Amino acid sequence: MQTAGLGIVIKENDILLVHRKWYPMIWGPPGGFSDPGETIEETICREVFEETGIECKALEEIHDFTYKDEYSHSHIHVYACEYIAGEIQCSFESKEVKWFTIDTLPTPLSPEKKIFQKAMELIKQMI
Repeated sequence: MQTAGLGIVIKENDILLVHRKWYPMIWGPPGGFSDPGETIEETICREVFEETGIECKALEEIHDFTYKDEYSHSHIHVYACEYIAGEIQCSFESKEVKWFTIDTLPTPLSPEKKIFQKAMELIKQMI
């Protein structure tokens, strides 16, 4: 089983999402698989930057789940992340990258909306 991380990056009242180009072609937080020797926090910050051009700080794990399909079997860690710097850029891995408010989250979306709400609440408490 592979390890992966997703970073729910919060900037003021906005949430950073990517629309994935490959299966599953959904909206979700940027993220990806860990490289050898990398912590999950390092994975998340690297992947967020590679996919969006945004620098962030992974603050706290708020959710985890296992994902299995015909291509992979992964344990995925979801972190609330603080926005540090940068302007969004769309990488080759995504169709689109955008900021959304909690009330305008697109569909299809993964993970579910309550996980994004949890990230917003945590960030507001911590910063």
